[in-house]
Amino acid sequence: MVASFKTPVGRKRTYPAMLLGMLIVFTFPFAVRAEACTAPPPISAIDPPGFYDDPDGYGRVIKPLHAFIEKVNKAADSGDKACLVELLDTWAHSNALMSPIKGYQGYYERTWAGTDFALALLRFFPQSKNDAPAVPPAISKWLIEIATSTRDANAINRLHNNLVYWAGLNLTAIGTLMKRPDLIDAGIARAREGIKDIQPNGTLERELKRGDRALHYHNFALIPLVFTAELAQARHVDLYSENNGAIRRLANVVIAAVLNQSSFSAYTSTPQHLFPWTFAGDLAWMEPYQARFHDPRLATLIARRRPFLNPRLGGNVTAAWSGRPTMERP
Repeated sequence: MVASFKTPVGRKRTYPAMLLGMLIVFTFPFAVRAEACTAPPPISAIDPPGFYDDPDGYGRVIKPLHAFIEKVNKAADSGDKACLVELLDTWAHSNALMSPIKGYQGYYERTWAGTDFALALLRFFPQSKNDAPAVPPAISKWLIEIATSTRDANAINRLHNNLVYWAGLNLTAIGTLMKRPDLIDAGIARAREGIKDIQPNGTLERELKRGDRALHYHNFALIPLVFTAELAQARHVDLYSENNGAIRRLANVVIAAVLNQSSFSAYTSTPQHLFPWTFAGDLAWMEPYQARFHDPRLATLIARRRPFLNPRLGGNVTAAWSGRPTMERP
């Protein structure tokens, strides 16, 4: 006869059922982790239609890449280095995303993805100047290919706008991770193009031409300039001081608009429309900026929005960057 026991409400439950329940309880976390660390099928090419040209088509094509980025960032945010490496190593061995791109949006998406992967890894692979890169070889090779394709992409280089600045962050982040001064220098050069573009009043002429998205793109352009400036500090390059403190002038324009959006009407008469993420995750630049400059205007703005999560910046920017102006970096 099978032994049994009574539950608090008097129902009988057999030991086999009890053991099965215990087995499920104890194995569930492992099953969840295994699922979280199983990479989806690598995408050989990322070539969606333009974000504005065909929003529905863009969303369908980009969905698998965004799902992978979400997994990568969750691994980084949970502190699971092994999972992060496992995910990226799978895609790296397949040389994902590196097939030829026919359109133009794919160049931007590959640049943003590579930036995110590098910044996620930098949370686990800080290195001194004399250390060899500790990132697994397949990932190293893959990220360097992404960086060089970004560096050589005429679809980006000819634009001379925020996408060039984002390319600069891609090169600087991957170059920092991989100890490649040539990539870092190429990235800083692109950031300097953006810094030079900032006018005395803190605006960007090309981004003002965006019409009702001008404010959004001023903020979007600021993101890579701030993070590149932070990474450049490790090479004793003070991008914040260049062009008479231009990055801070741009930051002041955006901060004023976050506090009072109507302030941006001083630069354009066109009413502004923001994306839901413009004054949310896209304000992630405020974390390293505030850690360095302690701007009294930012404390409340930041506190009510934390944590800042950004799929182009390695996940939880608050966890990685807040409160540490001298955050350990290579």
